[in-house]
Formats: sequence, C-alpha cells, structure tokens
Amino acid sequence: MKLIRLTPKLTEMPALVRTAPAMFRDLFARRYRQLPAATIVGGILGLAYLINPFDLIPDILPIIGIVDDTLIVGIFLTLLGRDVKKYLLWKNPHEPKPKI
Repeated sequence: MKLIRLTPKLTEMPALVRTAPAMFRDLFARRYRQLPAATIVGGILGLAYLINPFDLIPDILPIIGIVDDTLIVGIFLTLLGRDVKKYLLWKNPHEPKPKI
C-alpha cells in the first residue's frame, strides 16, 4: 500500500479543496463509506471557534491576534487534505503508478 503524506503541500491545497465537495457528495450518497469523523468534528469545532468572539489570543493584538485563527484553519485543512487523499485513492484504485 502506498504511504500517504499527512500534511498537504501548499501547492496541493487548491486541488484538495476542489475535490472535497465530491468526497462529501459521495459520503452523503453512501457511495464512500469511510466517514472522516476527525475532519467533520474538526470542521465543526473549528468553525465554532472562528465564530466565537473569545479567542486564545485576542484579535485586537496586531499580527499575533490572528495566529490562533490561522492555526485552527491549518489544522482543519490538514485533516481535510488527509481524508481527501484517502478518498482519491478509493475513487481511483487503478490509477497508473508514476514511473520514478
């Protein structure tokens, strides 16, 4: 089995974000049954944290005030990237292996 890198590269992010809606459509249609619970819970908690007016580091502080918000978004994107990569492996199991 091919190893999956857990943290996505910055250049992979647009493709992963574009693929995520297809993954969720297949989840809701029950075609893809590997429910990414950590991603769903992380997304809900992350959204709640971003909406909540109380932060670990207040947004009033210049520059460092958005660090905690950026960290939460980064964690969610990492979880989403991991699950989208697993989804792509499920969706395209016979994809030709790249020649090294």
